[in-house]
Amino acid sequence: MNGHSESRDVGSPPAPPANEPPLLAHLDRLMEELHTQAPKAINDWDEEGIHRARVATRRLSAALELVKPVVGKKRRKALAKVLRKLRRRLGPLRDADVMIGHLQELTASGEKYAKAIEWLTGTIRAARETSRQASARGGSAAQVLEDLGGWHPVREQIAGSADALPRLLVESLHLQLDAFVEQAGRVTQSSAGARHHDPHELRIAGKALRYTLEMAVAQGHKLPASVMKRFKRMQELLGAWHDFVVLTDTAVRASLEALLSHSDPALQERVLDLARLTLRRSSKYLAGFDTVWNAKGESLAGTIRAAFPLTSAPQAPEQQPDPDDEQGPEPESITESQTDPGPSDSEAPEVPAASPPDGPSAAS
Repeated sequence: MNGHSESRDVGSPPAPPANEPPLLAHLDRLMEELHTQAPKAINDWDEEGIHRARVATRRLSAALELVKPVVGKKRRKALAKVLRKLRRRLGPLRDADVMIGHLQELTASGEKYAKAIEWLTGTIRAARETSRQASARGGSAAQVLEDLGGWHPVREQIAGSADALPRLLVESLHLQLDAFVEQAGRVTQSSAGARHHDPHELRIAGKALRYTLEMAVAQGHKLPASVMKRFKRMQELLGAWHDFVVLTDTAVRASLEALLSHSDPALQERVLDLARLTLRRSSKYLAGFDTVWNAKGESLAGTIRAAFPLTSAPQAPEQQPDPDDEQGPEPESITESQTDPGPSDSEAPEVPAASPPDGPSAAS
């Protein structure tokens, strides 16, 4: 039996009972996706497997943040650690795949950039091989999937807190929408000449909001199809902006590390020309976001707020103490470092937690 079939059976999610909340079926599908794609990513360096495994870890991490008020700290943290470790392990591989893909697309930009594209592609491929070797030392796929068995105790507590989910979803959506609207306003003002603001924070806020919208729809909330379509378009523009910003930074940094200005000034000049091209591309995509947001942003936010009124969600019950948890206050959530410039992804966005049961709503 090969490594894929052996590892896929380890810790696979159970079939959900019919009386469980629909959100759990959505999360089970994400876990099953991770069980399927992680071996492809770890064993074969499969590009699609790497991408889909990382997306699954981000969505599951967002779910863990959502259910923080009703799931024990130790249970959440154990699973979150596994997800974070896998995401970081695969991050450099995904980064390299995305950059190489964009460089292949840029070959049509003219002979002026051909030598720089060839050199930078080779440099990134060499770095990707180093990342693959580092990943291979991170443990087998079978071990990763065994560690994902931490989903079962988390799932158990989510299933026991079904009545809390509507309120958690609604409050979290309003918090995240407020954050996204605020960040979008700062970015568009910056583009118009106001004080500079990094669109990266907007991109992260957008991911958090999208994942929670997906969970709300999976739970059974109604949302016009146009909302997700427009939101996806804005995210695509922000993602393309980030891809080309990172490619620009990578080109400049790689040429400096290789001391091209010393050893091959002509090639250095071509690499800088390529960096100017990718920087212009990034600016074009950011301008595209500004256009879409200015035209559709206000109505999009209003539609989401109307679809998820704060007053309609039932109050969440008191969380029962988890016997596995130690006594003591819950520490503040910490946003993970953003210094690793993944072009297709950064660390999973943190989902703002709803207010504790019976407490005031932070979204009110």
